[in-house]
Amino acid sequence: MSFRYREKARTGAFISLIAGLGIAFGASAQAADCPTVADLQGVQPAFPQQIDLDEFKKQTNKSLTFTGNPFFAERVKSGDLPPVAERLPAEPLVVLPYDECGKYGGTLRGLARKYESGTSEILAWRQANMVRILDDGQTVVPNVAKAWKWNENYTEITFFLRKGHKWSDGAPFTADDVTFWANDIINNKDIHKATPAPWDIGMRAEKIDETTVKLIFDKPYPALLNYNAGMGSYFTIFEAKHFLAPMHIKYNPNADKEAKAEGFDNWVQRFSKFWNKWKDATTAIPEGVTIPTLESHLMVAPLTTQRRNYAANPYFFKVDTSGQQLPYIDKINERFLNSELWPLEIMNGNVDQKSQNMPLIDYPILKENEAKGGYTLQLPPGAFSPPLFFNQTHKDPVLRKVYGDVRFRQAMSLAINRDELNEIMFLGLGTPRQAVPIGTKFVTPEQENYLIEYDPKRANELLDEMGLKKGADGMRLRSDGKPLTILWEYTTQYTYSPEFPTLIAGWWKDVGVNVITKEITTQLHREQATANNYDVHMGWTDPYEPVIISNIAVMVVPFEDLSPKFVPWRDWLVSNGAEGDEPPEWVKRLDAIGKEWVTVLPGSERYLELGRELVKIHLDNLIIIGTVGDIPITNVVSNKLGNTPQWNIDNYGYGYSYGYRADQWYFKK
Repeated sequence: MSFRYREKARTGAFISLIAGLGIAFGASAQAADCPTVADLQGVQPAFPQQIDLDEFKKQTNKSLTFTGNPFFAERVKSGDLPPVAERLPAEPLVVLPYDECGKYGGTLRGLARKYESGTSEILAWRQANMVRILDDGQTVVPNVAKAWKWNENYTEITFFLRKGHKWSDGAPFTADDVTFWANDIINNKDIHKATPAPWDIGMRAEKIDETTVKLIFDKPYPALLNYNAGMGSYFTIFEAKHFLAPMHIKYNPNADKEAKAEGFDNWVQRFSKFWNKWKDATTAIPEGVTIPTLESHLMVAPLTTQRRNYAANPYFFKVDTSGQQLPYIDKINERFLNSELWPLEIMNGNVDQKSQNMPLIDYPILKENEAKGGYTLQLPPGAFSPPLFFNQTHKDPVLRKVYGDVRFRQAMSLAINRDELNEIMFLGLGTPRQAVPIGTKFVTPEQENYLIEYDPKRANELLDEMGLKKGADGMRLRSDGKPLTILWEYTTQYTYSPEFPTLIAGWWKDVGVNVITKEITTQLHREQATANNYDVHMGWTDPYEPVIISNIAVMVVPFEDLSPKFVPWRDWLVSNGAEGDEPPEWVKRLDAIGKEWVTVLPGSERYLELGRELVKIHLDNLIIIGTVGDIPITNVVSNKLGNTPQWNIDNYGYGYSYGYRADQWYFKK
């Protein structure tokens, strides 16, 4: 899939809130008064699916009377909340719903395995970031930011915020919240030993005025908007300064003393409890209910082992074309449940939308029960079955040597029967392929098919060449005479089901490599990766072109922040050789490519040159073993939901449902 984004900067004066706003609760607008994506009624938005308030007024020659959700009526009546017109920004974003202006009410029900295991989709339901990606998976449009403007060489971007925008606690959201995030969190050496990607390019923020802020980069960073809308949609480039600053040593000289009094080692430890790059992390603590947000829904009770509950944000910054404040849906209920029980819950009508980690193998039975469960199944593209990383930095020197030999990785690739894997696990709907970027001009069909044939004979020959002799039981031995045994600890968040590692382990045993498989939690899996305690790892983000444009980290060491691979090499790279283990030259070259990649314009000749070199290094060293790609996702959508489109792509790198605007979903009455 090719990449593009629409860049439209408007730097003239912004018209403030139109006069004569009414304050009301309740009634849904009639279709005749509500331009939609399906029926624009003459409205010509500069960006698809949304329009600025001033432009809407000019084009329709009428004002909007803002109405609020009855969910907040008692709080407004008691004085606990101001009227809706005072809660909205002076420049709210006017949203064109897909089909109709919706009705208020209801609880959106979702599923995840447990906290930090499959929760990205529900985070995407409520997420709010500077910009948003459209449902085409390509086009970037304004969101929290009203507009933006690049300088000529993409080293500076100016964001224009919405006048009067407020956090969920009613405090003003301003440029200070962006400068605080950039200068006091991301660039703080106490919080971050090494500046986290992608900001390690060198970045700082400069406040122009209350609603204008500039990000300044040491090198060109043309992929910023794509990152913020896709891979980075789970993070924000702003934080609530008024809430966090009292815990920060720069703003509170007593922060360290106060932190220790509360049982923390220092101010950073306390601060990091309330701030995390991964936004879901701050809703995993009892205090999460106190943390302000700009999202459509905020957590209203501490999470339990069974669920998290959210309620609509009374200060959310969007309205529909009839003037109703979004979101329409009052509450979100996220249940944590073993994935083996998901089909039953879906068929019983207890789930409203679900696609993340849905095994395709469940599609037939779910399809048979669509009418009973009151849902419709979609099969959007978006999945790549788990790739395999052998730990070339293993703590055991013998295994490090085995896994570090490219012949071993080549043999393990050839020993996998991908056609059978595709049939059993993915109903034959996927395509066997190697782990290379998807949808780019710099990857050839030959490279996609590199060493994916099932050839156990050649695999045995490669293992024999390595000197991995077979014992009396037919299983291979290490150089020290001990049995060669792979401990494959997996999480079903990555493998879909235990059958995936079981199948592959069987084929590897056929060529004499013994494998022990063991299911563990996603959190433990990530902890094992961080501690460099694993034989095989699977955590990865599917490298669609928009993903790698904005986050080339998926193709260079350590490949992920949450589940880093080859940690000793990573430590050497980020410390300039002061820590960790020196990696081979190909790792250093990948690192150099990654650093240059973010500075080049997507689609340029240099971009293509770097892409070709990156792919060659990957295949020459078979760093990642791919299995099956082009797999459709099973997406469940309740028939009770309105304004839900056909998903065009469904993938972590695109923010799952972020492009499909859950804030304008509603329940039909």
